[in-house]
Amino acid sequence: MASIVYQIDKKTGAKYAFESVSYWDKDKKQPRSKRKYLGKVDPETGEIIPSRGRTVHSEEKASEETTILPALYKEIEERDRTIKELRRDLDEVTEKYNQLLTTVQKIREMVELY
Repeated sequence: MASIVYQIDKKTGAKYAFESVSYWDKDKKQPRSKRKYLGKVDPETGEIIPSRGRTVHSEEKASEETTILPALYKEIEERDRTIKELRRDLDEVTEKYNQLLTTVQKIREMVELY
């Protein structure tokens, strides 16, 4: 079960909030707790000002990834389609160019004969 624990810094008088989770330590056979820093407590309102630590930062990063990645994948697919279309067009142009070269060579040969 998790609870919020407050701790006051004696030097500065600042109040900090932690999430405390209790668990049973099998080796020592006694209860222990793990604390996770939540942020500083505003002295006027008593509200917790969230930290910009790893947990908040990683959650923001995860939410950015879920919104950015699909857009990037879509853009990559569109570019792939465009590249395939351009390659097809290039192949057609190359084939017509080769046909034209063959025709010009035949015309030159005919002109040389006369």
